[in-house]
Amino acid sequence: MVMRRFQRVLTGMEITAKVFKAVQVIKEGKGWKLLGYVSLPFPEDTLRLSYKTANINDPEGFLKTVREGVETLAFKVSRVGLSIPSEVVKVSVQKFLELPTRKQDIERMIAWWAKKSLPFLVDEAKIAYCSINPSQRGGKELLVAIGFYDVLREYELNLKELKIAAEVVRPASINQLDFYCERIPTKGVVAFLGLLENYFTLFVFEESKLLFYHGVRRGFSDIHFFQDVEMTLHLYHTENPKKPIDVLYFATQAGFRRELEEGLKSFGDMRVFFIDPEEIITPHPSLLKGGKQVDLGKYAAAAGAAQSLLD
Repeated sequence: MVMRRFQRVLTGMEITAKVFKAVQVIKEGKGWKLLGYVSLPFPEDTLRLSYKTANINDPEGFLKTVREGVETLAFKVSRVGLSIPSEVVKVSVQKFLELPTRKQDIERMIAWWAKKSLPFLVDEAKIAYCSINPSQRGGKELLVAIGFYDVLREYELNLKELKIAAEVVRPASINQLDFYCERIPTKGVVAFLGLLENYFTLFVFEESKLLFYHGVRRGFSDIHFFQDVEMTLHLYHTENPKKPIDVLYFATQAGFRRELEEGLKSFGDMRVFFIDPEEIITPHPSLLKGGKQVDLGKYAAAAGAAQSLLD
């Protein structure tokens, strides 16, 4: 595989409850080129997802799987963007009347707000946030992510055993959104539903401003999946009765595109469109030899994690 000088190969990883995924990509014009990918199952019961206790139940099995996966990639892996399970991080939109100027004080305010809802001591929380309406008057809204420091650190330290530094760590749902965000229009009230293996998220934007976020630990194979999607949409409309969704865009890492599209179209007057990952990233020809196909959507959160290294 011939690389042009100064092209930077970016590696992204996604860890799910059952599978390790990794991709290597480069920026190419307005899009991305996939140079390599791998998906390997963890031995059974390797991970037990939890907000407040250790996730990696079998460190030896975890490291063996990641090592085998990394060794199949064409380029050396040292610095990575990492997608961790959305199930182990609490993400929400929160509004505050005023915010301090210092980052430490903002984190302290968020911690105070979250204290009663956390399943661990607030001093043990790792907090990240970003402003979603910095110019709005009458309050400040933040997209807030809170995780148990020891749980997040566990993933980083295990990768460090393999001499891999996780430079950017985000929930898979956020990295999946980041991968697709350039294909989400900036006009009107639009929604994005992202389906992971056992989790889905709904984001709603108005003129690019985030209005609503909700994540549910539910996969497509669950009989209550569409019921929970409908309830999430109802929750949005209850909170924003004067802002109906014009268009809902969706993407899936779990397949079932047609079934998902048919189900979503039954939820009202909004238009529904699938975002094709092939519009964003293309596989290197070497990955398609012998008529082989790549399920690009399956690796969206890993690719978004790789892209985060350029943010």
